[in-house]
Amino acid sequence: MWHIDQLGQATFLDSTATPLASVSARGRQAGVHLGVHAGSQATSLAVTDVTGEPLPAVGDSYVRGNDFIARLAQGENDAFGLTLQATLVETEARSTVLECVAEMQTRLLDSHPEIEFAVAAESIETLAPGSELVTCEGQYLSVLRTPRDQAASRTLPPDSGIYRLRIFGDFLEKGVIQKCRLWLVAWGSERPTTAELETAMAAINEAPLPLTT
Repeated sequence: MWHIDQLGQATFLDSTATPLASVSARGRQAGVHLGVHAGSQATSLAVTDVTGEPLPAVGDSYVRGNDFIARLAQGENDAFGLTLQATLVETEARSTVLECVAEMQTRLLDSHPEIEFAVAAESIETLAPGSELVTCEGQYLSVLRTPRDQAASRTLPPDSGIYRLRIFGDFLEKGVIQKCRLWLVAWGSERPTTAELETAMAAINEAPLPLTT
């Protein structure tokens, strides 16, 4: 279950108190980081505004069932507000699956907000549309999106050993909420088989859309 450490920060612990995932969504200079664990190893992705501006500060965070939700409220000088919902997906595979839903809205009349998920990577393989296998410090991580969410995302060409996934970026009308869902699948140090990768991709395509945040 999720345990809130402080505002915007939480860790998911299994029945043996072993961490499986973590979220640090404090915003501003503290930024936003998502961690997913495989055994004793964790892979952490940073979430940033592609303009280089600090993200909004966290205004609220809470646990709802299996979800941890952090709201970064749009302030007077912010281009948008951002809500992140993190959920551990139950699976029989040897992997740990963290579902992340990013929800964005703005009060501006002319805005094209875009955020980026990034992690240092030794290798990046595009296995299929919406499916990348990233190697981070000897750990394998899949980043998965459904066809619906692929329309709101794009992977940048590898640059200096960094995996970059950008989401949103189109015109966002004032008052409209846009969402994108991705799965972060930590496999550990053993490369997943083709069958495991295909099963994971099929699972996200079959998974129901999460409740609204």
